Amino acid sequence: MERTEIIAIVSLLISIFLLLKHFRMQSRINELTSDLARLEGRSEVYPPPRPQQPAVVDTHFISSGSSELSPELEQRLRQLLAEGNKIKAIKELREAMHLSLKDAKNYVDAMDQR
Repeated sequence: MERTEIIAIVSLLISIFLLLKHFRMQSRINELTSDLARLEGRSEVYPPPRPQQPAVVDTHFISSGSSELSPELEQRLRQLLAEGNKIKAIKELREAMHLSLKDAKNYVDAMDQR
């Protein structure tokens, strides 16, 4: 085989590979376009969000007049952490103190490290 034939075969293989890649990418673009159109159409189906009502504070777990945890809640959180239920501890703290997910997670993480 001559050098030019080898170059032609390699070029042909590279061209086929690039063509296959192009078709795969075009297929993926079409899928994403379809998904985007479906999601854009979905926004009309759902009613606009209603304003949230103010949160009701669970006074059973909150010490009077402060943002600190009541002993009952702190004990419950420590029990959940000891059992390995960190997510449940975060959820209970969020519900009792009306904290954001990040704040509740940070608090439980700090509590877990102590």
